[in-house]
Amino acid sequence: MNIFFSTLGKRPAFPGSVRARPLARSWRTHYRDAAREKVLEKLISRSFREAAQEKQVEFLGNPDIRQVEFTEEKLTYEAFLEVPPVIKIGKYRGLSAERKSVEVKSEELDDALGRIRESVAKFAAVEDRAAAMGDFLVADYTCSVDGKPAENRSDEWFELQEDEFLKGFSSQLVGARAGEEREVRIQFPDKFGRKEWAGKTGVFQVKVKEVKEKKLAALDDEFAKETGEFETLDTLKNHLRGQIETEKSREAETEFENGLLEGLLKENSFEVPKGVVERRLVALVENAVRTLYQQRVPQEIIEKELKSISEKLRPEAEKQVRLSFLLDAIGKKEKLELAEMDFEEKYKALGLRHRQSPEAVKKYYVEHPEAKESLRHQILNEKVIQFIKDNARRTS
Repeated sequence: MNIFFSTLGKRPAFPGSVRARPLARSWRTHYRDAAREKVLEKLISRSFREAAQEKQVEFLGNPDIRQVEFTEEKLTYEAFLEVPPVIKIGKYRGLSAERKSVEVKSEELDDALGRIRESVAKFAAVEDRAAAMGDFLVADYTCSVDGKPAENRSDEWFELQEDEFLKGFSSQLVGARAGEEREVRIQFPDKFGRKEWAGKTGVFQVKVKEVKEKKLAALDDEFAKETGEFETLDTLKNHLRGQIETEKSREAETEFENGLLEGLLKENSFEVPKGVVERRLVALVENAVRTLYQQRVPQEIIEKELKSISEKLRPEAEKQVRLSFLLDAIGKKEKLELAEMDFEEKYKALGLRHRQSPEAVKKYYVEHPEAKESLRHQILNEKVIQFIKDNARRTS
């Protein structure tokens, strides 16, 4: 959509004047042009907002300004706008999606107990035998790669295990005893994290200080008391069962909600503004790249895969934009509104998540109106989704 704007009249005079030594012509021109651009920017911004408000034009993002004519007599330009899509709302009541039943299986409870046993395991020194698979070694070592010193560590812990990344490392230490020195030779994988070692031979000079055996606690009431405020093993099991059930219920509810939203999108098709999709895509790509950096993926690999990442995320960006417009339209149709209590509850939830007081969270949003507007939109979307869920059919 484009709108033609015209602002007639003289250019505004600059207030005040000062005496100064004459500047070179290039500098006078530079400052004059810079001042002119600043005035032009303000005039366009003000006149555009006023005209859009007068014409009751709702638009998205910033306008694309073209064909600017700025003289002493007038200012004219063309503003190309992205406007919200026209949505003819289809079905959103009575949608159906699968709601899985929640059941805590015995093996899930056993796995939870096992993880706790591992976390409180004790390590006892082994003196009457040599190291075996499953033991832990405390050792100093030096490593050389292709005959050159590469690494030197002290008091490192090694778990001797069959399935390991550096194949054959543990097997060469089986049978070692405290005080013994051993040479371990391995071939680094071709895709090793440290490129300078990839595919090369590493030689480790390992001096074993201790051999330790992991001792797991017996599953009894004493074990329950060690793990927290639980007097009996049954009390601990009931606590874990409740945690697992809560987590599985949350997952089932999320799947149910996603199923309803997928159905909602199928029932409501419309064109979405390309610019909004592009902006959302940029945000998704930035998040993806940030995650890759946190995972220590090399920059050259990220840059190489950037186009592929963008192509893969484009459908998700369009889906999110489409859903956002649709939820907003449903909220308006159902006349769903927010009360101050809705914000207060969200402040509490955000406070718990970020370990801050609700007052501190509220203060932030009060001081940042744009952030609060974004939060308002988020809360309203959640309210619309809850409305859709309340009016849906659950299948099992």
